[in-house]
Amino acid sequence: MTLDIQPLDPELAPERQLVEYHAMRAAAVAVDFPEDPPLTYRAAIGRLRTPPVEEGPCRFWVGTLDGRLAGSVRLALPEGTNDAIAHVEVHVHPEQRRRGLGTALLRAVLPAVLASGRPTVLGHPMKPDSAGAVWTAGLGFEVTHSMVMQVLDLAATPARRWELPGPAGYRLAHWTGAAPDELLDSYAVAREAVQDAPLGRSSYRPISWTPARVRENERELADAGAEQRVAVAVEDGTDRIAGVHVVHFYPHRPEIGYVHDTSVLAEHRGHGLGAAMKAGLTRRLRAERPDAERICTTTTTTNRWMIDINHGLGYRTARTMNWVETPAERLAERLAELT
Repeated sequence: MTLDIQPLDPELAPERQLVEYHAMRAAAVAVDFPEDPPLTYRAAIGRLRTPPVEEGPCRFWVGTLDGRLAGSVRLALPEGTNDAIAHVEVHVHPEQRRRGLGTALLRAVLPAVLASGRPTVLGHPMKPDSAGAVWTAGLGFEVTHSMVMQVLDLAATPARRWELPGPAGYRLAHWTGAAPDELLDSYAVAREAVQDAPLGRSSYRPISWTPARVRENERELADAGAEQRVAVAVEDGTDRIAGVHVVHFYPHRPEIGYVHDTSVLAEHRGHGLGAAMKAGLTRRLRAERPDAERICTTTTTTNRWMIDINHGLGYRTARTMNWVETPAERLAERLAELT
């Protein structure tokens, strides 16, 4: 068995290769996440070409076995607060697993990981009982954080779930795209509240927000063709933002909104702002985005407060996912042992 591993340029790859890539990824999703809708060609190739902006520059490789695309590996190099992390994502067709292909793909990307100078390798989130969890544990990866993915089915959820009274002393405001200039400074401060979100022992850290970083992120999203929807709670009297709720829609999956951030400044917690912002933005999405079918969010497993808020709004828990990581040098040593 010889796995031919070659770089993949999502913009220049021939259509046949992209079709095979989609077939591999769709087969993997059907086995690993049967609770999810089938992965479409548009979604698979769109994520190749337009990864989430916070993941930074990405490189791709694919492995071909007996003339058939059997697996892929992606290396993402996030910037800013996560510039010490190399994020590696490996996928193998279910029919080709347990043959060493994943390890071969990981070994192929290792030189680029080491060349990046980043000391930590972060794996792709995976179910605790998955084949990937067993594989990564054998390579020395450790679980550093656990979260639940929750999904809101917009059409199937009674709208009364989102009819919440406005919190006393605050008003809700909404926008699409860039934050209004007059709210920019307090918006950046409110987004910083996510810094105290529990992340276990993970080396990953939330983005550090400043007014300049907010504007840079908005430009990045616009360049990627992504739509950013924002709800904020503004304190009466001060006109300063006390909490934020941010949802992103990417062009390759316009039917799914991904919650990027929900945070409330510590001194404003306990007033129901999180639930009010989520409910308000959901009502607006139902009215303005009839093509939107689902909203997905992830929450630390220990954050029962947010999990319960989501359940109250109609979200269902789809699965638990673990983050895994290992020092880059330790991974290199382990892969050398397996040679």
